[in-house]
Amino acid sequence: MRAPWPQPWGLGLLLLLLPGPLRAAESHLSLLYHFTAVSSPAPETPAFWASGWLGPQQYLSYNNLRAQAEPCGAWVWENQVSWYWEKETTDLRNKEKLFLEALKALEEGSYTLQGLLGCELGPDNASVPVAKFALNGEDFMVFDPKRGIWDGDWPETLTISMRWMQQPDTVNKEKTFLLYSCPQRLLGHLERGRGNLEWKEPPSMRLKARPGSPGFSVLTCSAFSFYPPELQLRFLRNGLAAGSGEGDHGPNGDGSFHAWSSLTVRSGDEHHYCCLVQHAGLAQPLTVELESPAKSSVPAIGIVVGLLLLMAAAAGGALLWRRMRNGLPAPWISLRGDDIGALLPTPGLPKDADS
Repeated sequence: MRAPWPQPWGLGLLLLLLPGPLRAAESHLSLLYHFTAVSSPAPETPAFWASGWLGPQQYLSYNNLRAQAEPCGAWVWENQVSWYWEKETTDLRNKEKLFLEALKALEEGSYTLQGLLGCELGPDNASVPVAKFALNGEDFMVFDPKRGIWDGDWPETLTISMRWMQQPDTVNKEKTFLLYSCPQRLLGHLERGRGNLEWKEPPSMRLKARPGSPGFSVLTCSAFSFYPPELQLRFLRNGLAAGSGEGDHGPNGDGSFHAWSSLTVRSGDEHHYCCLVQHAGLAQPLTVELESPAKSSVPAIGIVVGLLLLMAAAAGGALLWRRMRNGLPAPWISLRGDDIGALLPTPGLPKDADS
């Protein structure tokens, strides 16, 4: 049986399990690796890539083109032991081999294999292993560390698990990582980089209006470069709640987040609205007023510059006319090669060479 081709939302299935803006409070004590392998990569694009997440923050990236584990965002400055990233690189290269081998074992077709592996610390600080897999966006397999097997109902589960079992000591390596290595890494990161997780960066805000359907305008409230990812945007009309609108949010490459929300209002009514933002980086909720279209200063500047140029041209013309009236040449005409105003010498020729 061949895996069904993913729906547009399919490949985001496991991403929903990652610590994100809506789940950060639940999973702030977690270390999760998200793996993706594709059977038919586009030219000059990776066939395998991975990201590591500490709670809501991405701290690691890897792909088979660079073949090196690299820290991300604020975790670049984490005081980690010298061999740590070498160990991460070795483990990720092994995962790359397993995932690409699994794709080769499947029948012909285009496949995307994803995995979410790691651990979470519960309220009692007990580590809970996470090992889930998706094929073409469909959740199809899990790894049970207690029984040491990959379990699932799809025929592809058996195909992939048999291929992985052929790799030496694969099961023991997976169990060791989930039950021992992952919790140790998580606690180590929390010890050395807790300041990164406690980082609070208030959002930069903007409220703008643009034309919508006839008779209506669209107000967009945007928040930039904030952390932690939990943030609330609401619209107010004359100080009263007017709804939260429709929007989205997501991570930036530097570890911060962005968000926006839009609301449709009647044309001419825009300035009755404002945006209210609440965030841990703000001492109190912030009210964002609508930006007024700035009056362009270009015409005024153009008039001033034009007058100055006109005055300079008039003065230059008067001087030129006076000089030529007295029988003198125009000041920019060179009479001899060594005269003032001569062209620069050709590169490679001596300075006294004729121009």
